Amino acid sequence: MNASPRFDETFASAARSLHLVEVTVGALVLALALFPWLERRGRNRWAKVPVAVANAAHGPYRSSAFVADHLRRAPLLVRACSFGNLTFAHVFAPLILLALAKYPFDGIAIPLVPCMALVILNWCCAWLLLARSPEAEAAARTGAVGSLMANVGLLGIAGAHFVVVELQRRDGIEHACSSSVTFVVIVFAVASILQGLVTVAALRAHRSVLVWTPSGTHRSRPAQP
Repeated sequence: MNASPRFDETFASAARSLHLVEVTVGALVLALALFPWLERRGRNRWAKVPVAVANAAHGPYRSSAFVADHLRRAPLLVRACSFGNLTFAHVFAPLILLALAKYPFDGIAIPLVPCMALVILNWCCAWLLLARSPEAEAAARTGAVGSLMANVGLLGIAGAHFVVVELQRRDGIEHACSSSVTFVVIVFAVASILQGLVTVAALRAHRSVLVWTPSGTHRSRPAQP
């Protein structure tokens, strides 16, 4: 009796076949090179946002409040979120493509195809946040909420798939599917959830400065750089 083909079944073998170390190092180097350039380009827009309002002791006008200080750059949590988005995109874009090219396109691999859209959205959100684009808050919130909703379910499905397949393999039932693809899906889902939580935290802490306009409608408490 011919057994079904056996594929990578350990995380170490999957990491080696996908060149995980090389891809991660390359992604970090690229993110570290690109992030400072993007951050410097966006400082002019962040510098228009007031962070402190003072009241004059005396003045000829009814309102004695004036802007005492402005942001000098994006807040720390926004910068961390943007750097995470860049790194996430640079790591998982090549990993997903390698996984789809190297391993059988079985059922668990199907979610990796729409995952590329999430990778691209994260990459775009990094640019939008650092540039304080008018679309940054809406795009980041949509991406974070969608990522959390989709990847919590994906993590459960991938985890159950991995457990069932591995338990059946121990019983001598072989599957013509690669556990390496399941590893990629699980790692992607965990990373997406963590990045989504960071993005949500950044939006909650600094939404006021992201949506601030010079029209005088900004009434939220000042943000800290």
